[in-house]
Amino acid sequence: MKTVQTKISLAEQAFNILKEEIATGRLQVGDPLPEEKISAQLGISRTPFRDALHKLENEGLVIAGAGKPATVAGFSREDSLAHIDMRRVLETENLERIIDKLDDRMMMKLKDNLKRQQEAVDQGNHQHYLELDRAFHILLTEVNPNHLFHQMIQKLCTGVSRAFLTLSNTIGTSLESSFAEHQEILDALEARDLNSAKEAMTRHLDNVEARFLKFYDNRRDPDDDNFT
Repeated sequence: MKTVQTKISLAEQAFNILKEEIATGRLQVGDPLPEEKISAQLGISRTPFRDALHKLENEGLVIAGAGKPATVAGFSREDSLAHIDMRRVLETENLERIIDKLDDRMMMKLKDNLKRQQEAVDQGNHQHYLELDRAFHILLTEVNPNHLFHQMIQKLCTGVSRAFLTLSNTIGTSLESSFAEHQEILDALEARDLNSAKEAMTRHLDNVEARFLKFYDNRRDPDDDNFT
């Protein structure tokens, strides 16, 4: 396991290191994260380690223990598909709410996100791509006057991102397809073509579900509906 540096906060570095350990499978579902042992391995005190655990818990990557160590979280196929299903409903409706509110500043933010997505695809950086993917969908809620869309879509995207994060070593070339789908959504929004944007979003989320099922079936323990 890596040790932390000094340029950013210790808690943030610990969070990034632990998240990478989970993404690469070095920390697996159910593995305990005892404070004394892991904080010593990271070379930090327990306070920033606890802050890192709290952030991991907020992203659904760990489960806090009551009087016992936190553990790496699992997730079910059913829960992941339910998240994607709700995203179809909310994210297509969100497009209706924002289509007339996308100004030049927001379009530049979305284009910059896609530019960085392309770089992550070119570099084969699965974990960074997944972060940018999640950010793209959340950015689309920023100009929605109903703040609950932002909160709910952020939570749902985090749940699906968590699923794919655990699968990140198996995703491979599907990043290119996902990026192309995001580009279709953005092109339709730039043209202010609501119907095409909604169709592109629905198609994208249908493909997200198909990709998830493919990767899940490749990694699934036949005796358990959770990743192990």
